[in-house]
Amino acid sequence: MPLLSIVVPTLDRPDTLRHALATMACQPAHADCEFVVQNNGGNPEIAKMVADLQDKRFKHFASETVLTMTDNWEAALGHASGEYIAFLGDDDGLMPYACATASDLLSGRKIDLLSWRAYSYYWPGYYHPAFRNRLLAEIDLTSSAKRVASRDELARIFGFQAHYANLPMIYNSFVRRSVIDRMRAVGGRYFIGLSPDVASGIANAALTDSFVRLSRPLSMAGFSQHSTGHALFFETTDLLETSRGARDFGPIDDDPRLPDLNALQLFIAKDMLVLKRLLLTDDDDVRLDFKALAQALATNINNRPPLYDRTVRTIGELARTHGFDVADIIIPARLADRPPPGKGVRVIGQNRVVYELDGSALGLNSIEDAVRVIAQFVPDQEPFAPAALEAPVSAPVLGAEKLDFGRGGAGVAALVEGWSEPEQWGTWSVARNCVLRFEIRPFPSRPVELVLACRAFVSDGNPQLRAACRVGNGAPQQLTFSSEAFAGLRRLVLDPAAIAADGMLTVSLSLSDPRSPADLGLSSDVRPLGIGLERIWLDDGVHASRDG
Repeated sequence: MPLLSIVVPTLDRPDTLRHALATMACQPAHADCEFVVQNNGGNPEIAKMVADLQDKRFKHFASETVLTMTDNWEAALGHASGEYIAFLGDDDGLMPYACATASDLLSGRKIDLLSWRAYSYYWPGYYHPAFRNRLLAEIDLTSSAKRVASRDELARIFGFQAHYANLPMIYNSFVRRSVIDRMRAVGGRYFIGLSPDVASGIANAALTDSFVRLSRPLSMAGFSQHSTGHALFFETTDLLETSRGARDFGPIDDDPRLPDLNALQLFIAKDMLVLKRLLLTDDDDVRLDFKALAQALATNINNRPPLYDRTVRTIGELARTHGFDVADIIIPARLADRPPPGKGVRVIGQNRVVYELDGSALGLNSIEDAVRVIAQFVPDQEPFAPAALEAPVSAPVLGAEKLDFGRGGAGVAALVEGWSEPEQWGTWSVARNCVLRFEIRPFPSRPVELVLACRAFVSDGNPQLRAACRVGNGAPQQLTFSSEAFAGLRRLVLDPAAIAADGMLTVSLSLSDPRSPADLGLSSDVRPLGIGLERIWLDDGVHASRDG
């Protein structure tokens, strides 16, 4: 039995598949792996393509008829014999070091999930001209590995505060066979739902206490003219009503808690509800936040401008069904087209660089080319440090020590509602109402100050931002930011009486008018940005005046 199985389910896409297979064939011979190609419908050209590789690591299997996507994936999984299994799309690619790195890290270690966030490449045939032949890669020059608490990550995903690509999906993770077996024991199969890749990530996290995340991706996600998800959620408005939709997804059950719109966020929400019932019924910390779902729909509303009005109505339906005020949802102004990707090279923090490259200028034509080029910029994997795999503390403790809200910071677990994904410097709010929750230790005997090192998104188009803050059950306190004073320290009074009996403190912020850079014509960032948190701590000193 090999240590690793890489599985590629495919359906009549030899033009992109041949390049995906090429990135697999160049994996080093000493890596203990096999490659499984699941040929949905038995296309003879694909069978010949695999045979022509003359590589014993490749195994070809075919179905007699065309199966739905989840059924084909389940059949493909049944042919994998490795201890750890990962899936690769037929327009995706493996980085040249992928199997060697995974073998080194997984051999002899008790790791259930080895995960990463893939680089991205938009093939020349992608439907949208602005995205064609674009290579996007965020590179960590320190190449780290750390352990992530599964429940914390699930809570952020269910609250739409983190992108689903952060999940340990079988599409961006090596999944131990025992995890797959546990899912099959509960659900009768491993792959379920409308988005089986996302559903696998939810299931994997729900069935494990933690997982290991690499900052150096082992794969590159390809988006081509064949990409089912992008065709469904960006290119068309009615794919589900076509023969291709019926072929790929089969019958789709409605859920009365969710409106009927084929939006990515709603597809993911349906799978969240299914897996909540199957695996997370008793976990109150992991729950679908319908208000945050509505804000996610609003934030991404211009990804499909033809559905702008329908999406606005859908947001209203969610508000009526789940009892929140639709006025709290920030809906961007209508754009004529989907916001384009960025361009160039940007330093986004210490040891982190984002490459947004024009593949045409570099002579790229396929995922194989994109993998070869970006691999030259990726550093070697640093030695695996066992100390880095200690699971983080779930509840952040707020005291005199500063809590950091940058990527990987201890304060990130306090971001309960209304926040984006952490960046190198800190975390932006992306909603009108935001919530933080901490454990206070030690318990103060008298009023102290809560100090926020923060910034606000203000510009000529929105020169002022106000935040009404409630610390625990205390009276509202006001913070004001302007173009002249948009960053620095802000202070809030914390009365011990505002702390809950269990030592937990909730801080709520209501923002006056968050705006997105895209809305103001400043960049392609569509997030409604408000306050950016960098650090927070308690100060029991006496201050003569208040900032902000």
